[in-house]
Amino acid sequence: MQVILLLALLGLMHATRTFSPVPLAGSVPASVVMAGGFLLLTALFAGNLAKGIHMPRLTGYLMLGIAVGPQVLGLVTEGMLGQLRIFNGVAIALIALTAGAELDLKTMRPLFRGIAWITLLAVVGTGVLLTGTAFLMRGWLSFMSGMETGTALAVAAMLGTTVAAQSPAVVVALRKELNADGPVSRTVLGVVIVSDLVVILFFALTSSVARGLLSPSGQQAAGLGTLVWEVAGSAVIGVLIGVLVAAFLRSLSEGGALFVVMVGFLTAEVGQRVHLDPLLLALAAGVFIRNATSYGDRLHHEIESASLPVYISFFAVAGASIHLDALAIVGLPALTLVLVRGLGFLGGTRLGARVAGSEEMVRRYAGFGLLPQAGLALALASLFTRSFPQLGDQSAALVFGVVALNEMFAPILYRVALVRSGEAEKLAEPPSAPEALPQAETV
Repeated sequence: MQVILLLALLGLMHATRTFSPVPLAGSVPASVVMAGGFLLLTALFAGNLAKGIHMPRLTGYLMLGIAVGPQVLGLVTEGMLGQLRIFNGVAIALIALTAGAELDLKTMRPLFRGIAWITLLAVVGTGVLLTGTAFLMRGWLSFMSGMETGTALAVAAMLGTTVAAQSPAVVVALRKELNADGPVSRTVLGVVIVSDLVVILFFALTSSVARGLLSPSGQQAAGLGTLVWEVAGSAVIGVLIGVLVAAFLRSLSEGGALFVVMVGFLTAEVGQRVHLDPLLLALAAGVFIRNATSYGDRLHHEIESASLPVYISFFAVAGASIHLDALAIVGLPALTLVLVRGLGFLGGTRLGARVAGSEEMVRRYAGFGLLPQAGLALALASLFTRSFPQLGDQSAALVFGVVALNEMFAPILYRVALVRSGEAEKLAEPPSAPEALPQAETV
C-alpha cells in the first residue's frame, strides 16, 4: 500500500509540474509549500519502506530526495530547494539541542579518556591525512595547479578539514531509530560532538590563513576575531538560551514542543545573521539543561513530540541537494578522499580506543559512527565554495562529491555496526514518548 501511495504522489506531482503554469500554481510561495508537503509525505513513505528492508529510515529520506530532486526526476527544482533549506538550520539546531541534552557528563565520565584519544588520533589525525592527500593530488586538481607551495598547503588544509566533518544528526537519528545504548553509541556521540567543535575551530583557522594568502593582506586578523566571537560568543549565549528554555519548561506544563521548535528556528536564523554558530548555540543550551537543571528528560520529550516533520524534510532536502553531477566531474579524487577518510577514521578509532583501554566493541565498531556526513559537512561545503569562488567549480564539485558519497552509504554501515555491537534495542523508550523521533535523523 505504501508503494502504491508513493507512486501516486509521484504521479500527482509530475502532473502538477507538467500542467501548471510557471511559477508553479501561480506563485513561488505556492510552489514551495506544495514541494514541502510533497517531500514530507513521500519521504515518510520512503523511510518506512527502507526500514522494511533493514536499512536506516534516513537513507530512505535521502534516496527519495535524490530521486525527485533536480539531478534526477526534477519534480523539485533548485528554486524550491533554495526556499526549503530553512529546514536545514532548524533541524541542525534541534539535533544539536538533542545531542546536548543526551550528553550527561556524569554518565559519560568513564568514556572521556576514550573520547579524547579517538578525537585526537581519529579525527585530528584523519584531518591531517586528508590534508596531505589533497596536497599530493594537487596535480589532478585544476583549482590547485600553479599555486605556490604555501598557498596550496593552506587550501589543502581547508579542504581536509571540510571533508573530515561528521554528522551528529545521523548519529542521533540512528541511535533513536534502533533504541541503541551502550559504550559504542555513547562514545560515538561524545566524539562527534567534540570533533564538531574541533572541525569548526580548524575550519575557521585554515580558511583565515587561506583567505589571507589568496586575498589582500589584513584578512587574518579579521578572521581570528570572527573565530573568537563565533566560538566563545556561541557558547556563552547558548548557555543563556538554556537558562531561558529551562525557565519556560519550569513555568509551563504544556506547549513545550512548539516553544522548542521556535527556539530552534530563532537559533538558526538569528544566529547566522549575527555570525554565531547555530550548532554551538544549541549544543551549549542542551548541555546546560541536561547537566545544570532537572529538565533534561522533559526537553528530550518535547523535542521528540515535534521534530519528526522537520527531520524528514531536512534529510529529503539534503538528498535533493546532492550534486550527482559532481561525481562525474571529480570522481577519482573524490573517491580517493572518501577512502582515505574512511581508513583514517576506522584505523584511528581502533588505535585511540586501544590506547585509552576502551572495550573491544568500541575498538571494532565506534569508527563506523564517524563516517556519515550530513548537516555540518553540507554547511562547511557551502561555506567553502562561497568563501573562495576564485577556486572555481571543480573545488565545489570535489567537496560536494565527497559529501554525497558519505551521505548516501555511510549511515548504512553505522546501522550495521550498531546491530552487530549488540547495542540495538538496549535503550528503553519512555512510555509517554511518541514513536516520531526514532524515525528521524543535525553540521
